Amino acid sequence: MNFTTFWTNLKALEEAIAITSPVSKTVKRAYWGAPPETTKDLPCIINALSETGRVLEFGSRDQIMRVNVQMLVAKARVEDTRSSEIATAFWFAAKDAFDADYNLSGAVSFMTLRGSDPTVPVLLQHGGQAYIGFNAYLDIQVNEAFAFRTEDFEPGHLITVDLPEYGLNDDELLIERVTAYNPANSN
Repeated sequence: MNFTTFWTNLKALEEAIAITSPVSKTVKRAYWGAPPETTKDLPCIINALSETGRVLEFGSRDQIMRVNVQMLVAKARVEDTRSSEIATAFWFAAKDAFDADYNLSGAVSFMTLRGSDPTVPVLLQHGGQAYIGFNAYLDIQVNEAFAFRTEDFEPGHLITVDLPEYGLNDDELLIERVTAYNPANSN
């Protein structure tokens, strides 16, 4: 995955999210990581990444990532029900926007925006300030092919294998033979 393309596309998608009811508003800014102070660019979205899984196979890599997506709609105030309604409207608009571009214009294989528990309206803390907004997760799957060096996989070479689930912990194994097959023809 090319991070620059991913972030450019995610930022564009998030900054295009808009609502017309109960008020007309558009996301003013999307951040990668939290800004260092409180933000005046409201409403805004703050994104942070977790890599939850990765599988390497010969010639392919499958990555599962999760982006915590927090939308800050307004500074929290006592008895402010209007901001909660606006946050909820933005939640539904965000789901529609992400569903319409399930692969982020080709930057990822597949993605799904899903709510945290609770999702909306929630109080979010940032820079010592409480905000009303929504809290969600963007689950991302990236399946990509890559080239690997075949010269290291020849009979007589030693390779280090780390598969603890099979009792192999950085064990050096001797390659006796190499077999390749096309999974499309493996019936």
